Amino acid sequence: MANLDQIKYLNERFGKESPLTRKKMLFSINESLDPDNLKKAISASIADLGSGYTAYLDKGSNTDAALLFIDISDFSTKQASLTGEQISDYFDEYYDIVIPIIYKYGGEIDKIMGDGIICLFAPPFLTILPEERRKKANDCAEEIVKVTKNTKFASKVAVHSGMIKYFKNKSGYYKEYTIVGKPLTELFRLESVSNDSCINFYADSPIHRLHKAKIESNTMMTIILTEPYGNYSRYNVEGLKGVSYSAYYSKKI
Repeated sequence: MANLDQIKYLNERFGKESPLTRKKMLFSINESLDPDNLKKAISASIADLGSGYTAYLDKGSNTDAALLFIDISDFSTKQASLTGEQISDYFDEYYDIVIPIIYKYGGEIDKIMGDGIICLFAPPFLTILPEERRKKANDCAEEIVKVTKNTKFASKVAVHSGMIKYFKNKSGYYKEYTIVGKPLTELFRLESVSNDSCINFYADSPIHRLHKAKIESNTMMTIILTEPYGNYSRYNVEGLKGVSYSAYYSKKI
């Protein structure tokens, strides 16, 4: 998970209202030199954000999260002729487009890895029902692909969900959290096979069921959605390491 100060910075930069933007996440020099004091200071600071933050960030409670891995299509080819400064400017422009869309749907940034962004829709940052979180994540993914399509920032998005928890290295000196759980591993594997200008999700997953229900609602028909349908294409991924699913869908936007 991103450092809490980094999340606070991004919230402020892109105008997202959150408990983090209303609180100073600062520690004194004495606290920073004393590990015991620092640990207490971080816990106290999290507690000041609200009981939900304590439960998930300090206590490590499980939560059902919707996850996105947003990735610029074919970035390795696009950046080959760019200088370091040009790449930095390129990323800044890309983030200015994508991060406000993530915040629009209530998501929060987990990691920024150059052309890749992992974000989540989950408590304590988004406290709505799990099915509503999945819908917001899916709508966010579709808008990102639509907005960046046919531009130099054309993107693909892997969409997944499941039970995760926040983990903090207790020996560390930073307000740094990592998401742990099998859904994160599955998200990385899904991104590795995702198709360009598409949202991608596992077959027989909660995201799959969300799409199936949406199609049935719009068509008033029962759709099995086991074969290609409309903008959907199905691909087998049997044997993909660390994944419980045997297939995934790509929806062309």
